[in-house]
Amino acid sequence: MPNETQKEVLNNSIAKAVTILNCFSYEKPRLRLKDIAAATGINQATAYRMLNTLKEFGLIEQQEGIYSLGKGFLKYEGIVLNSMEIRRIGLPLLEELSNTLKANVNLAILDDNEVVYIARAETPYCSYGYFHIGMRRPIYCTALGKVLTCKNPEIAREAFKRGVKRYTFRTIVEEAEFLQELETVRLQGYAIDREEWSNGINCAAAPLYDAAGTIVAGISISGPTSVYSWEKIQEFVPLLIDYSHRISARMGARGGW
Repeated sequence: MPNETQKEVLNNSIAKAVTILNCFSYEKPRLRLKDIAAATGINQATAYRMLNTLKEFGLIEQQEGIYSLGKGFLKYEGIVLNSMEIRRIGLPLLEELSNTLKANVNLAILDDNEVVYIARAETPYCSYGYFHIGMRRPIYCTALGKVLTCKNPEIAREAFKRGVKRYTFRTIVEEAEFLQELETVRLQGYAIDREEWSNGINCAAAPLYDAAGTIVAGISISGPTSVYSWEKIQEFVPLLIDYSHRISARMGARGGW
């Protein structure tokens, strides 16, 4: 979010248009004009004009009084992905690790206090679940979320302040317990999600570092408990960490993990 100084130089019309676009989400992909106005604080007449302008550029679609994001956004997905250095560098090694372990390997970053998946190497030996680029998950019940925030516990505190949801009986819903989990992750260099996000799914993750020694992404191995038991996932951890170091080295990291 922009600070007060930045707000002074923002183009007001563009800022309002972005605010309107940000109303749409996976949970609310289709909205009426009155809903958009209520969510943004922009009066309906102004919102209506902006929506019509966005429609002209294919960024908004309208059907029977219902608005949704337009197909015009689709052309930007590949451009954004190709511009991400971590994805370009990491994807070949993700595929190599996936082939070695015969497991699905994910690459994710932190965005707006959520885990966002930006790449995946899939294996025919473990075809399960639904995946798409840009998929988001909470930080507090995923192995990737743990490694992405293990050195920034304030992000976790903010998540718990907003409220957390129990997805399975293993989901950590107590802030103190999760902060202790992050400390363990920071010390051991990897994280485990043992059916915390979804029943029947185990996952292990390791952080990726840049040249400044900052955690910029994470890689994970995930799969159904019927194939990847708790013991099997733990067996994979040393190789997972090895590949996380290799990707980090290609990002300019100099060790000291």
